[in-house]
Amino acid sequence: MRTLNRNPFTLRALRTAALSFALVAAGCEGDQGPKGDPGEQGPKGDSATVDPALSTPDKAFAGIGGKAAIQGLQNFALETAGQRYVFGEGFKPDDIVLGNTSDGNLVRYDVQGNRLSIRSQRTVNFLGFNAPQTFTEIINENLGYLEGSESIFGAPGGNLLPDRTAAIRRQQRLLNPHLILKDVAANPSSARDGGPAVLDGSLHQLLVVNDPVYPLSLYVNAQTGKLSKLVTLENDPLHRDVPVEVYYSGWEAAGSGGLLFPKQVAIAVDGHLLHAETRKSVTVNGALDSAVFAFPAAASPGYNADDASRGLANHQFLMSYASIGIPLEGLQTFIQPTKLTEGVWFLGGGSHNSMAIEQADGVVILEAPLYPERSTAIINWVKNEPSFENKRITHVLATHHHDDHSAGLRAFVAEGAKVVVHEVSAPHFRHIFRNPSTIRPDPLALKPTAPTPTLITVPAGGSVTLPDATHPVGAYSLETGHAADMLLFHVPSAKVAFSSDLFNPGQGGIGNGPKELYKSITQTHNLTVDTVAGGHGATAPIADLAALANP
Repeated sequence: MRTLNRNPFTLRALRTAALSFALVAAGCEGDQGPKGDPGEQGPKGDSATVDPALSTPDKAFAGIGGKAAIQGLQNFALETAGQRYVFGEGFKPDDIVLGNTSDGNLVRYDVQGNRLSIRSQRTVNFLGFNAPQTFTEIINENLGYLEGSESIFGAPGGNLLPDRTAAIRRQQRLLNPHLILKDVAANPSSARDGGPAVLDGSLHQLLVVNDPVYPLSLYVNAQTGKLSKLVTLENDPLHRDVPVEVYYSGWEAAGSGGLLFPKQVAIAVDGHLLHAETRKSVTVNGALDSAVFAFPAAASPGYNADDASRGLANHQFLMSYASIGIPLEGLQTFIQPTKLTEGVWFLGGGSHNSMAIEQADGVVILEAPLYPERSTAIINWVKNEPSFENKRITHVLATHHHDDHSAGLRAFVAEGAKVVVHEVSAPHFRHIFRNPSTIRPDPLALKPTAPTPTLITVPAGGSVTLPDATHPVGAYSLETGHAADMLLFHVPSAKVAFSSDLFNPGQGGIGNGPKELYKSITQTHNLTVDTVAGGHGATAPIADLAALANP
């Protein structure tokens, strides 16, 4: 099991990073101006020291406004602004990129009635999109609905699936630890003292709270009782067990009830800052209009306990893709095979596609997207396809490192398949294949006797061929601004090229992607191609790609 790093960041460093990202996103970098005159000295503040004899839970209650105030919390409303970042979707594996900026978000939480309404006003800044969006997520107990559109492609909202609904609830629970402490007040046995810890140079006490995914460790300042940080562990489809750290700062009284709320909250996942939020206003136990929690007449959301459990465990994965306007809730395990020629199959059935190519010694899979569950569905399809005559999967090829296009690789490694990747991302994938997976064990974690993964690397500017008398498969380095390790696959017997993201047949292309792909096929590698198959979309004649590349 991965050991949680109790302090990879200091709180000060994380706040500085969040502010720097915000300034860069706003175009506010510039030379430092002259130093201004000092302002008037403010009044001396209250040290807010709590009784050192208090237990850790009681210190946490005192630091947030008192146990009675927590027990009396009926609702709260927040107006927020912030930024959301994503990792695993940048040019290099460790890059983080801006996903969206938001201002004027309204969070209304009816704690007593177990209802939640979040109106988001944001601008998605991803893959060249600059898409202003306003939409509302409504949750009543375990059911959810989205009014408006959060999709960068304009798809309408509607019923939220149970995993996404659970992820939204978990997000608010971590951002607002009052909800956690309210449960502790109602059930003291759900929490225990975790001992001392030092954070940002200050002594803290750990309050460890039971959780359906992994225990939540709250860092309680030993002097003030205020919460500085929360640490837990959850699942990521590619990276598997990942630490989630939530930082709280700028605690301020909210109204006359005595409760304090943090002015700033930040979330880091696996060492990457992903969420930075500022509270512009906070109202506690005010009047909430029931209409904001009402589903429209056409709403018919459903609930499934297993799906909700998966949503809790995969919370940040779901929130990250929703934050860039590409929601990926639910599981895509339906395989829709299309035979392109004897022994060559295009595997659709969802937002992400793969291919299967039969060779004399086995089956080669092009692309392992989304998560292990989809790879398992592909593996089962291969095993049950009569024409393959029970051949094993010998190789799996990854077009690039982006999480949504590589998170199924580990399942194929568990089957003994060799992995073909660009040399640039080989260290990244070696690390991925060693990662522990205990929150939601995947096929590789469940098969400890699986062979050591074998990586075949494609050199920059070069190629690798998997030979076969009938269906050789070529993997070619592809220069693009989308990812540093992009590969293009070619099946010469079927005159088919496979690529992801750059050109999505039937849906268009991204940025310069069509030009880059067309140049790689026709000039750099001079391949004979009649059909282009996409990691998204479907298949199309190369003339469609040429029309986009040369408008």
